[in-house]
Amino acid sequence: MQQFKKKAKELRILDAKTAQNLSIFLGSFRLPYEEIRDIVLEVDEERLSESLIQNLIKNLPEQKELSALAELKGEYEELVESEQFGIVMSSVKLLRPRLNGILFKLTFEEQVNNIRPDIMNVTFACEEVKKSEGFSKLLELVLLVGNYMNAGSRNAQTFGFNISFLCKLRDTKSIGQNTTLLHFLADKCEENHEAILRFPEELDHVDSASKGMSLCLYVH
Repeated sequence: MQQFKKKAKELRILDAKTAQNLSIFLGSFRLPYEEIRDIVLEVDEERLSESLIQNLIKNLPEQKELSALAELKGEYEELVESEQFGIVMSSVKLLRPRLNGILFKLTFEEQVNNIRPDIMNVTFACEEVKKSEGFSKLLELVLLVGNYMNAGSRNAQTFGFNISFLCKLRDTKSIGQNTTLLHFLADKCEENHEAILRFPEELDHVDSASKGMSLCLYVH
C-alpha cells in the first residue's frame, strides 16, 4: 500500500525569525490562542501577568503582517502555528496600543513607588522656592537691573521677566567683555545685600530635586 508523506507547512507571511520567536513564546506560556486573545480583550486581571504582556509586545508581528494574516483566515488549518496565532490576535482592534495600555496599568504602582521620592523632593523644592525671601529679593534685584539696562527702550519698566532669563545672566556681558551680569549682581549683593547671598540655605531640596527630575526624564 502506497503511503503519502504529509507535506510540511511553510510560512506564508512571517519571516523565519519572527515565527521562531512566536513559537518559543507560545511554548513557554502553553495557553490556547483564543484564551490569550480573550485575556487581552477582557483585560482579565486574574489571568493577566506582566510577563505575558511584555512577551506579547516583544514578539507580536507588525500590524501590516497581522492584517495580511487576517486575509488568510479561510486557510487557517494550512498555516503554521505562529501564523495561526497571528490570525487569532488580528481580530483584536488596536492591539498594540491596547497591550501598551495594559502594561502601563500593570506596572503603574511600581513606577509610582520608584519615582515617589523624586516627586516628594520636587514638591518640597517648589515650596521652598515660593517661600524663600532671599530668592524673592534676588528676583527683585534682577528686575531692577534689567529695567535700568533697558531704560529708554520699549522694554523699560517691565513688571516681570521669564524665569529662564536667569540662565542667561552669565551670558550677558559688559561692553568691555570683562565681566558678566551675574558677576555684577554677585558684587552688588556682597556690597549691599548680603542676606540675598544666603538664599541657597533656604532651598534644601532643590539640588536633589533637579537631579531626580533629570534622571526621570532620561529613564522615561
